[in-house]
Amino acid sequence: MIARTFLFAILVSAPGAALAELEFCNSTDDVASVAIGYKGPQGWTSEGWWNVDPGDCTVAIRGDLPLTHYYYRVVSPSWTFDHERYMFCTSQRVFTIVGDTECEARGHAREGFNEIALEGRSAFTVEIGGGAPEREDDRLPSLFDDLLDTSPQVESDPPGTHGDFKTLSGLFSHCADFGDEIVCFFTTQGWVIGVAESGPTPLPIILDLEDRPVNTPMQFSGDVFEEYDGRALMALSDYMVTSPDEYAADRAAMQGVWEDVEGSAGRLDVFGSFLTQIYPDGQTDINVMHFRQGCPGSGGDGVALRLTPDDPADDEQCAFLSYVDGDELDLLYVDTTGSGAAPVPISYRRAR
Repeated sequence: MIARTFLFAILVSAPGAALAELEFCNSTDDVASVAIGYKGPQGWTSEGWWNVDPGDCTVAIRGDLPLTHYYYRVVSPSWTFDHERYMFCTSQRVFTIVGDTECEARGHAREGFNEIALEGRSAFTVEIGGGAPEREDDRLPSLFDDLLDTSPQVESDPPGTHGDFKTLSGLFSHCADFGDEIVCFFTTQGWVIGVAESGPTPLPIILDLEDRPVNTPMQFSGDVFEEYDGRALMALSDYMVTSPDEYAADRAAMQGVWEDVEGSAGRLDVFGSFLTQIYPDGQTDINVMHFRQGCPGSGGDGVALRLTPDDPADDEQCAFLSYVDGDELDLLYVDTTGSGAAPVPISYRRAR
């Protein structure tokens, strides 16, 4: 059994600050994809790909950089870039490859990378820009645009090694950094699934999830090896991004901290798929949010939130999402216990 204190002590913690030490920023007008190379514990190693949207930045390695030299390769559907002849193995799919020789014999390509000489620095940002527009007939296949819509291809234990192998559809909520380990969370069909760095999930998968936006819809697979009252731990083996559901815009609009307009109900802290109610007396209730149509026994219809509490002994709550925009959030809490209590409307404003 999983102790409640484990799963819910870490469920809604915001991700801790992580040093963005090897970063790639894209100043072109199209998505760029980055691979890196370095001397790892098992020898020369190459990894890719990280997609970097126009005007955005992506972190490839977090924390102080322990090596003196790193290497990188950049490709784009509509731009070409010059590369030096520091040769590493690559693949069209997401990859981690140990060894920089016999690439073709192992089913990979062998391509040139540029050098980064740190010269005593522990952080480095590569600005992706310049190059030349690529001809329309030289554009890479559409598969390129979706390289990071799947998990990194890494070696993992065979299905069923650690528990019941399952493939589920739901939301990746967020990852939380607790200093000694990272834990990532998914919600699906009324359940919350924890994926811990200290567990059997391969580390590249955890690190990839850290860079994913909150509430990313996914299909994910792995061994469920412990479960307790709608909570479970999984050894995650792979995942892919799927299409957003009808509630995606409402979830996004609710993210942040909200204050009760009247002051009697305290405030809400919404992060990912989790909602924390903080009352004026300091009491805190942690809830998992599941969007649905209507509340049980309410006789009404519309977008509603099923709120599953951290303590399974407590009753679930349900609230209609009456209105939400950048500054205002209106919820109508309804009675689901059959006591006949009248609905309770509460208006919140975004905290400044």
